[in-house]
Amino acid sequence: MIKIYQFISSFDDNLSGFIDVYGMYIYIALFLIIYLKTAFVVLTFLPGDALVFASGALAAIGKLNFWVLLVLFISATIAGDSQNYAIGNLFRRWHDKKPKLKSFLKDKVESAKSFVNQYGRLSILFARFVPLMRTTVPLVSGLTQYTFAVFIKFNSLGAILWTIFWLNIGYVLGNTKWVENNLIVSLAIISIIPLLVPVIYVGVNKMKEISIKN
Repeated sequence: MIKIYQFISSFDDNLSGFIDVYGMYIYIALFLIIYLKTAFVVLTFLPGDALVFASGALAAIGKLNFWVLLVLFISATIAGDSQNYAIGNLFRRWHDKKPKLKSFLKDKVESAKSFVNQYGRLSILFARFVPLMRTTVPLVSGLTQYTFAVFIKFNSLGAILWTIFWLNIGYVLGNTKWVENNLIVSLAIISIIPLLVPVIYVGVNKMKEISIKN
């Protein structure tokens, strides 16, 4: 089990080598990883941003097809989030009747609920760019019976923007010698960037509170 976890969690770091070994089957693996990451909260440890970035970088040097990746990642993201929404809808029926389940989801659900209540449709659109929120917002949308038609509309747009952003960043930077020769370092940097989003958000809010008090 530990070996499987290490294999999957480091998939983005070893992507180039896997392409040489598995060839076209790599596209199936890429789809499944992004799908599983977005479909199940417990699999949020799977690579996301870094995997799309690495795929874009490898597309830049001809190892992968950019357009296939674009369609593949958008489809995997939308399918995974829709599955997550469905799970949330299912949990809603016995969420309050299962103390252990309620306890496990409490912190994740409450923070995501607050996020959705504060930003509404924009939370669904941009949750994809915020760590943890990207998997909990679809779940909470299902739990709270958020209209699926509205959810799928804004979630699909968010999936398209997220995929285009990271895939193009990887593709553009993949053409530079430094990134090509230091892909693992680049992935480490890319993995840190999304974590800064909530930190910056909290910092800006604190500054606003201080300015209002003064």
